[in-house]
Amino acid sequence: MTRVLLVNPPSPERLGAPLLGQQYVASALVARGCDVRVLDCAARHFEHDFDWIVAEIERFAPHMLGVGLFTRWVWHAYRLVDALERRVPLMVAGGAHATVRAEETLARGFDVAVEGEAEETIVRLVDLVEGRTALADIPGVVFRDGDGRVRRGPTGDFVADLDRLPFPQLAQDLFDSRWYSPAGAEVIPGGILTSRGCPARCTFCANYVTGRGFRYRSADNVVAELNAYHRRTGVTFFPCWDDALTANPKRLLALCEALERDLEFPLGWSAITRATMVRPELLRAMKRAGLVTVNFGVESGDDAILRAIKKGVTTDHVVRALEWAKAEGLRTATNFMLGFPQESPPALERTLRFMERIAPLTDTFSTLGVLVPFPGTPLYDDFHAAYGFTDWWLREDHARYDPPPPLDDFDRFYRHYIDDANLELDFFRYSPDMRALIRECLRFKAEHNLKMMGLLEDPVFRAAPPEWFAPPVREAAGIA
Repeated sequence: MTRVLLVNPPSPERLGAPLLGQQYVASALVARGCDVRVLDCAARHFEHDFDWIVAEIERFAPHMLGVGLFTRWVWHAYRLVDALERRVPLMVAGGAHATVRAEETLARGFDVAVEGEAEETIVRLVDLVEGRTALADIPGVVFRDGDGRVRRGPTGDFVADLDRLPFPQLAQDLFDSRWYSPAGAEVIPGGILTSRGCPARCTFCANYVTGRGFRYRSADNVVAELNAYHRRTGVTFFPCWDDALTANPKRLLALCEALERDLEFPLGWSAITRATMVRPELLRAMKRAGLVTVNFGVESGDDAILRAIKKGVTTDHVVRALEWAKAEGLRTATNFMLGFPQESPPALERTLRFMERIAPLTDTFSTLGVLVPFPGTPLYDDFHAAYGFTDWWLREDHARYDPPPPLDDFDRFYRHYIDDANLELDFFRYSPDMRALIRECLRFKAEHNLKMMGLLEDPVFRAAPPEWFAPPVREAAGIA
């Protein structure tokens, strides 16, 4: 039996739940009949050190090692590959970073990079290990031939029929719940994807990794997964991670009807969408089907910046969508990004004023938010040379990131959210005025969220020093 070990390397951003992409890949391997093990070293409560991880990989002696690569943790992944010193027969890089920087992964020690979705490719790589196929015949792979030249297999297609994929929960036993939750917790937090792809062209996003075409699962398939997961775990709340859930309203209405009609339990769920992709009747149907929270990607409160980043929405769209959502009794969340290179202090001031305007309509502002230029995005391609952050992910100092402290450590918890570590990386060489305004936006979001959670009434906060809640001192004059 072919042994496959899937690893998320240690990460500066700790995970509170398994990544659905890794669960899908693990399930595909289980369905193929492999002996599969998972080490999620990025999990919030995974406490083993680097030497233990290397020793555990060697002990399992996999025929194939699959490493999920996300840009913020690739430095740690490359360190892991170096430490293994070719002691695994086939080392495979997958994930978003491997898709956009395939040749880099080969130069750093991987044998194969998988471009795009990996569920079908990973099974073909098992065929390779078992001598059933040649590497050059596998779609979606990048590798070096015997002469050291970079070669690609046939162009890989996105998975067209998502209903064919095994449910990610098929591999649930491979993910130790203690990695993600305090000791004693038995259930891994749920999550679901009902579709893949996003038609938007935002400059900060590399959505071609999953395609701009919209592919979706049948309503029956989604309901079957939710019911199966609930029977096994008792979980009733599922975050929905679709990038463009509301892009096809007719399909979504049919899904909502099926959720109302065929689920065996009272469902609660959250969704991510854009302000131009909702209408009152759609939100109403989603609420009837159990929707609790809708998260809108706002990004900026300045319409000129929204145009510059090709967001495709306006501030008026955002206000209208929030009003519709609140009228239907939904909780709302909004996501902002701070520090676009096109952004001036007056533009960021307008974003802060817009946050204040929509605060009565917003239950939660997404925390942190200082802009990070990820590879494969127009944002990175257009600005990395001018600002000097080319290949920033290969620098160790950029691989460090303090995870959120526990909620009961109020001092550190508050300061974590007003001192976003990404600001200190200073990708876009912010002026003192911009840095002060970014911190003011972070402070406003943090205080709003703490207030909505009731924590600002906590005795610890009432006794806090006044400077916690005072606006930050501007580092330069001229911002009124």
